[in-house]
Amino acid sequence: MSSILNTSTTVETVTPLGPNITIQQALSLLHSNEKMLALNPILKSHKLLPESSSVAFFKHVPAENKPPATGEYDGVIPVYEIVEAMESGTAEGEAQSGSWRGGWASRFIPDTITYESSIQNTPSGMVSITHAPMGVHSITTWVVREATEEEGKGPVLEKTGKVTSNRMLMGFIKTTLQESYEKLSRDFVAALDRDIAGQQEVEKIT
Repeated sequence: MSSILNTSTTVETVTPLGPNITIQQALSLLHSNEKMLALNPILKSHKLLPESSSVAFFKHVPAENKPPATGEYDGVIPVYEIVEAMESGTAEGEAQSGSWRGGWASRFIPDTITYESSIQNTPSGMVSITHAPMGVHSITTWVVREATEEEGKGPVLEKTGKVTSNRMLMGFIKTTLQESYEKLSRDFVAALDRDIAGQQEVEKIT
């Protein structure tokens, strides 16, 4: 993926999860592939690819991100084929949808986009790697940890996203990248709250 024609940008977010949330509760959601995929509001469909696809997928991943370098994992890293419906058509709409593509999507790609994404669970969170059309690649590392004294009480979700693309496209990608990563973190917290509320209702009934 390295080339003098390519460039990378990195986005970092730290999101408080609340003093009543445990690290294990957050990890439970992070380690549910179906629930994490469902956080994408423009997801049209997804399917798990054959195990052989995982080997081919990771041939195009930097050495430091090849399994098991990113954490302990027993088995083949799942790789999904994902289809997104690009319905927003504007930079603002794409930011609201949580897309990392930014305002360039409506200019350069069709109404739907198909790409491959891997999901690797780690002891402290999850690593998601995406190979998208037009040579756009992203690596997002999710870590759940205890907050520092400056960050408050309870666990926090620390998310680091690195996107690599052709230099021409990067200007468009950067327009909504930070906002889209922040929205994805907020959506994670909302999904976590719903999960915990549902568990509590089940416990009341039983």
